[in-house]
Amino acid sequence: MTIRHLQHKQIDPLKWDGAIFRSRVPQAYALFGYLNKITDNHWSALVYGDYEAVFPLPLKQKFGITYVVQPIFCQQLGAFGTCTNVSTMDFVNAIPKHFVRVRMNLNPYFDKQNKPVLTVKTNLVLPLSSQPDYNKDCRKNLLGLQKYPIQFEENKISIQDAVGVYRQAWGNSNLQLTLNDYNRFVGACETLQESHNGVLTISATNTETNELLGAAIILRLTNLDQHQIQLLQYVCAGPTAEGKPMGIMHGIIDAAIQKHLGPNTVFDFEGSSIPSVAAFYKKFGPVDNPYYLFKRGL
Repeated sequence: MTIRHLQHKQIDPLKWDGAIFRSRVPQAYALFGYLNKITDNHWSALVYGDYEAVFPLPLKQKFGITYVVQPIFCQQLGAFGTCTNVSTMDFVNAIPKHFVRVRMNLNPYFDKQNKPVLTVKTNLVLPLSSQPDYNKDCRKNLLGLQKYPIQFEENKISIQDAVGVYRQAWGNSNLQLTLNDYNRFVGACETLQESHNGVLTISATNTETNELLGAAIILRLTNLDQHQIQLLQYVCAGPTAEGKPMGIMHGIIDAAIQKHLGPNTVFDFEGSSIPSVAAFYKKFGPVDNPYYLFKRGL
């Protein structure tokens, strides 16, 4: 069998999502509906056999040239499926040459990539099969939050409102993100929630003043294998002006972790290459499970 390049209209949505869900570690980013929304339907794909393995190609066009690029709010893609007769690098080498520029983040779960030709990127993950070993500073911050009347709730606020909290907290630090980027992400999350119940919002509220203190969006997917693996991806979060001085994000992350402790569950912090952000995530005791950046062309 060979790897075929399919245009968007040629992709079978059911077979595509089946390949994602059968992957050892499925990722919500790669589902058909999520990709449609986050790219405005502008993606094609490489498919091996009868969707035994798949590889999405998100596309953009500039000055009449179409190129492959990693979308916003889509940390990793790469190869998905169950087939062992094809590798990530087989897919990479099959990317059509008419795409003169390629920039893609490849997940580490399909196989072991040929690392010499790829750039290694930090990604911190926390297995939730047992109680995590938070560091001293994290435990101190969580203890400090106990003096406040705070309620942590799951799916209490909307995806739109949670994204609004993120924009208010970090929008000035991410000026490259446009309103269309945020709207595409909201649409992608709403599609994922409607089709697969794959989105969680975690919010913190002061029960005395009813003030929102912070919020997070977590993407959730479980594979269809008998050894089920649930991946929770902490994709978008922020404190409000009231919650930031309290260190509310410690509590929001802890609330999500405690809610979903269990075998074969992994909490993915999504990075980070930013030292201060990585230092914050490391308080919760994660390990580095790097993904890979592939670059070709101009």
